Amino acid sequence: MFKTIALIINILIIILEIFTLHKLKRKLDMLKFYTYLQNLLTLIVSIVLVIYLTLNLLSNTIIPEYVRGLRYIVTCGLVSTTFIFVVFLGAGKKLSITEDDFKKGLSPKLANVILHYICPLLSIISFIFFEKEILLNNGIWTLIVALPSCLYWMVYILLSVTKKWEEPYNFSTNKIIEILTYIIIPISFILFSFILWNIK
Repeated sequence: MFKTIALIINILIIILEIFTLHKLKRKLDMLKFYTYLQNLLTLIVSIVLVIYLTLNLLSNTIIPEYVRGLRYIVTCGLVSTTFIFVVFLGAGKKLSITEDDFKKGLSPKLANVILHYICPLLSIISFIFFEKEILLNNGIWTLIVALPSCLYWMVYILLSVTKKWEEPYNFSTNKIIEILTYIIIPISFILFSFILWNIK
């Protein structure tokens, strides 16, 4: 029963992610914006999970631990995305996403609701409540979980400091606050990953 609900939730996540990310005019923005990147990773992992859940429900195929490990990674990433969006970007008040980013049929407001609230919430609910039957015991995942986000922010800071791109996010014009932001983000990620690991 739980796996069936997890299947339904992840199918819904896939539909929402494809609907939103498909509407992007510039597909490379998925690698530039943390929000898009985390949601793209979530889309990929949800597809993998749906395949394994379907096989499990039809033929009792064992779902490998790495599948839930990947779900742990992307769920932590989505929680972090929501945290950054709400706390540092004022829930969209400093948003650098505009109508120019999307094809007709999707407003930035709707995209933000889907990517920053609905998909993260669905991912958390599925991971915590309906994926418990899929084993996740290897502590190595508590180290692997931060790799995608760490890699993104390292590249982000490097490209921003060297002026190789126009920063996707303008956290603050005050340099001290901006530096504190770069410190708080990884600390918050560690906290979220710790909480999710312990209630999984």
